Parts: sequence; structure tokens; C-alpha cells
Amino acid sequence: MTIDYKTDENDFLAHQLYIASKSDRIKKKRQRNRIIVPLIYAAFGLFLIFEDKHSMAVIFFIIGLLWFLFYPLWERQHYIRHYKGFIRENYKDRLGRTVTLEFNDDFILAKDNGSESKVLTTELEEICEIPTTIFVRLKGGHSFILPKDKIANFDNVKARLRDLATYLKIKYETDEKWEWK
Repeated sequence: MTIDYKTDENDFLAHQLYIASKSDRIKKKRQRNRIIVPLIYAAFGLFLIFEDKHSMAVIFFIIGLLWFLFYPLWERQHYIRHYKGFIRENYKDRLGRTVTLEFNDDFILAKDNGSESKVLTTELEEICEIPTTIFVRLKGGHSFILPKDKIANFDNVKARLRDLATYLKIKYETDEKWEWK
């Protein structure tokens, strides 16, 4: 099966955000940043209560609460801005190019504006499907990004990828409710 499509910044962004959302290190960092700062403000608030400075203590408690409530919104946008800058810097030559992928049982042939690569299917680690995209993840961290809205006969491609995952005995993960939070 052969497919042709073009990738844009949003496709690469979806990939980066999905990988970040599955990273244990990033999950721990985000959770730590959300909790530690409000705890520090609460500690200062308690200290100020013991010093009989109740109005300042209330201000510290409110700042800690506001941080806990609104920091995740800011952080979400921060990651998006960071990855967009990363994509513009590192993938600028790949944006808007036509990609041709040929899926066989033994190899995947990828063609991209003059370059060509052949990847053995034994190098596939897993196939992940989110609402907008399918990622064919390779050992070593690389991925083929397949945007659903830019591929003709997408249902046939999805069926072929499921068959390939079954043939290779690799995981085909579907996360239709995934979104960057």
C-alpha cells in the first residue's frame, strides 16, 4: 500500500505533545511544578499567621491557590510555544513537503523530495492512533507521522496498519480521547 500526504507544523506539534504527555519524566516535572510552589506559599502563609500578620498570610494563601488553579493553563501554552519554536528551527525543511510511504510486510519505503529511506518492519516499536494523527513509532525514537485528514482512503490505511501490527506482533494503541492538557 502506498500513500502520499504533506505534513505541516501542527502534525509535528501533535507528535511532540503526544510524546511529552507519555513521558514519565515530563509528567513528574509538571506535577511537581504545580504542587511545590503553592506549598511554599502556604508555608509562608502559615509562618505569617504565627507572626500575627493575617492579611499578608491571606495574600500568600490566595497566591498559592491561584498558582495551583491557573499554572496548568499557562504551562500548557508554554509547552506549545516551546515545541512550535523547536519545530520551526529543526523541521523547517520538512514542513509542507510531500511524503510518500509504501508499506510492505518486510519494509517501509519512505520518499521525501529527493531523499529515500527503507526501514525494516522489524524496527517498528508500536503504532499509536490519536484523534488527528497516527504515529508509526520506530525503535530509537523516530516516527512516521500520518495525519488523518491529509490521507486519501484513510480507512484502508488504518486497516493496513492494524494488519501490519498484528503480523509483527506489536502494539496498536488507540487513544481517541487524547488531548494535550
